Formats: sequence, C-alpha cells, structure tokens
Amino acid sequence: MNVEEPEEWRDIKMEAEQEFRFEVNQKKIKLKVKEGFAEIFGTELALDVPYLFHNTKLSVFTWKGCILSMFGECEVDYIAGDTPMYTYLNTHLALEGLRERARFEKKNGPRVLILGGSDVGKTTLSRILLNYGVKMEKKMMFIDLDVNEGSVSLPGVLSASSIQNPIDPEEGFGSTPLTTNISPLCYYYGYLDCLEKSTAYGVLMKKLSEVVEKKTSIDEETRYAGYIINTPSQFSENTGYDLLFQAVEDFKVDALLIIGHERLYSDMKKKYNDFKEIHVVKIDKSGGVVQRDKKFRKQLQMDRIKEYFYGSPTENNRAELNPYRNIIRFSDVNIRRIGDSAQAPTSALPLGIDRKSRETKMLKVIPGDILLHSVLGITHLEKNAEQTLTNEEESQLILSSNLLGFFYVSEVDEAKQIITVLSPNPLKLRNKYFLMGSLKWVETS
Repeated sequence: MNVEEPEEWRDIKMEAEQEFRFEVNQKKIKLKVKEGFAEIFGTELALDVPYLFHNTKLSVFTWKGCILSMFGECEVDYIAGDTPMYTYLNTHLALEGLRERARFEKKNGPRVLILGGSDVGKTTLSRILLNYGVKMEKKMMFIDLDVNEGSVSLPGVLSASSIQNPIDPEEGFGSTPLTTNISPLCYYYGYLDCLEKSTAYGVLMKKLSEVVEKKTSIDEETRYAGYIINTPSQFSENTGYDLLFQAVEDFKVDALLIIGHERLYSDMKKKYNDFKEIHVVKIDKSGGVVQRDKKFRKQLQMDRIKEYFYGSPTENNRAELNPYRNIIRFSDVNIRRIGDSAQAPTSALPLGIDRKSRETKMLKVIPGDILLHSVLGITHLEKNAEQTLTNEEESQLILSSNLLGFFYVSEVDEAKQIITVLSPNPLKLRNKYFLMGSLKWVETS
C-alpha cells in the first residue's frame, strides 16, 4: 500500500522575467513547475515533474510567468525581478550570429573565454550559453579549466566535453558519464589551485587545446559552434595572467566575457587593443550570485567525489550507482605524482635542473599509508615491463595521456601489501599508470 506524501507543497507565483532564488544545504527540497514555463540556467523544466535539490544555491527563471510548487524548506528563498537574463540572451544571440557566419564562411565559430573572480557566476553563464546553443541544435564544446570546482568531472581536472543535450537541472553536468550523456576528455592535474603547479597546469592546458583542436578540425558542426571556456578565479589575478594569456593563445580565443571585474576588463582591453580579432566584453554580475565560504566549497568538492562513485541524488533515483570494490597488490600499481612534494630552495635543486622542469617531472609514489583516502586518476597508459624509459620520457608520456577514470583508496594493508579501491565500474587496473594529487575523500555512510 502506498503512503501518500504529506500535503506540504507550497505554491510560488512568478511574474514574467522574474527569478526564484533559493539556497539549501544538507536538507533536501523538491521543486516542480505547476503552470507555465521556467528554466534553470537555460534548461527548461518539465511540467509537473518534481526535481530534487540539496546542498546548492540555484535560481529558477521564467520568461513569461509561471507557478512553481515546492516541498521542503530552504535556508533562503525569494523572488527577484532584477536579473541579467536579457544580457545573457543578447550575448547568446550575438554568438549565434557568429556561428551562422562561421558556417557560411566555413570558418571557426566563436571561441569564448569567461573570466571573473570567485563566485561571480562564470559556471552559470557557461551553462546558459551552452543550453541556449543546444536549443538551436548546435554541437557545443565546453572546456572547463577550473580545477577548483570540477563542474564536469572531479576537482583537479581539466576537461573538454561535447554538449548536445540540455544540461540536467538536478545533476548539472554530472560527475560520471554513467549517469549522463556527457563523456568528457579529462587530464589530471590533481590540485585545486592552478597556480600551485602552474608549469604542469600550462602543459596540460596546451595538450587539451591540441586534442580539442584536432577534434574540431574533423567535425564541422563542432567547429562552427565554437567553444565556451570556463576559467578559474586565479586567471583574474595578476599572478594568473600568464596562464590566462596562454589560454587565449592555445584555444585561439576571439571573445573574452568578463563578469563584474572592472580592473580585469581594463587590463584586457589594453592587452588586446591591437588585436582586432579578439573582442573584450564586460558583463554585470547577477544580484543572485552568492559568496560561498570555504566550508561550503569543501562540501561541494566532497559531494562531487561521492557522486562520481555513488551517483547523484535525484527524485526518481535514476542516477544512483553501485560502485565496485577491487583489491590490488602493491606490486601491480604504478603511481606517480606531478612535481616536487616539497618546495626546495632553487639553490638545492640538481645542477642543470630549474624549478619549472621539476614541476613537470613525475615522481614515483611508493604504495603505503600515504594512499589512504586518496582519489587517483587512471590513465590509458600501461607500463611495459620490457620497455626502459628515462624519467623525462615517462613524464612526457604520462602528462600527455588522458584519463580513463578514477578510483578511491578505501583501505591500505601494508602487512599484506594490498590496497582496496572503489570504482564506478569494473576497470582493468593492473599495470595502468595512476596519478596522485592532493585530492582526499573520507567515505561516509
């Protein structure tokens, strides 16, 4: 016998061009459109279908008015009439015009780099532009350079994804292709700050750009659609400008969208004043953008990792996963990490070796307790026992190898010389190269 849910749904009436903004932490709420039309970051919500949300800060926008119905309580919720959606729509229309021109002239579509400080809405704008492009039947390319957030994959990863369907309003981009239609190309950096190992980050960004360029050269529809590139907040600081300039060059960017940052806008206008093919555009920050403290950010990162292995909490449990546990012998693992584990003074480095070259060298990690609770990247590269490589040759091979997936080290038994790992699917792990960074996660029930 089915027990009916208590009648605790409350209606929220919205006028045309209004936005319902809400914040919810560990509690869960359900939201559905009762009448009219509404969207979350450009993804239209189905009528009378409940969506489940937790630990998030989101907004629901309506162009023509609607009635929402909500079950549960938010920490904060209110309706706002002052939104940047017309600016975002005009930006989309301008990009769409460039895409049609690119198709007519058989050239590259617009390649857009979205810049701004922390918590200004870069990922939100990315999702809106991608979703609006998909509505126009474009094969969109999303490049995520923000290693702190890991929108598409996990934190610590640079990725590129072909977006051909609306982004799921509950899962977002999703952390695993097993529950979404998104299969990203990923390179494992392993750290949450692009400046921590900036040389290695630059190498990986260059490699990602080369692979994406190769794909677009053989796929006309992706080429005409162009790129939407999300960036880390460090790109908006003086210390991150070198990586920013490299990104513009590597991805052949022709449009910089700068959100809520006057100094950055001024600097970029000066930098690219003589580059007629590069346009610098300033966009106001949405009033709905909320500053996220360190605790909330950390929780988001942990949630991303958990969702990779167990799936996302959704209303109908369609995105749940049952991960696999494997036992691997110490002798069967080849673990490497990028750069020095400690910053030695330059004077202490070996003769002929500078800090930049050290940052791109792979260090061997001896299996042991250091692996406990680590999230390791699995490369496509296998160690060949019959092949002898120098450290430099091995480092170049590993850096240029994209990821097959990730596993989590749940147990380490030094006495038995084995580790127990968790993975979302039964992968062949023996003799693969694994990459270790600073990413840790403690599995909880």
